[in-house]
Amino acid sequence: MSSKRFKELAHKISIEKKAVLDTLLEFEKTKKIVTKTRLNFTVDKGVAQKFRKYCRDHGYNMSAKVEEAMEKIST
Repeated sequence: MSSKRFKELAHKISIEKKAVLDTLLEFEKTKKIVTKTRLNFTVDKGVAQKFRKYCRDHGYNMSAKVEEAMEKIST
């Protein structure tokens, strides 16, 4: 493989697989693999209370339910 082709391929991978490369760089620094990220957003107080109660009553993890909904919407 030519050097130019290798550089093109490496650049393509760095764009398409940025999350994987970022995870590997973080592992190099911390020796831990972190696959989660903290988000901070605002929702209606009433909706939040209902959601919190729903999750508590059904034994659900709130973050897991939000992640599940986000995945469903974005695919």
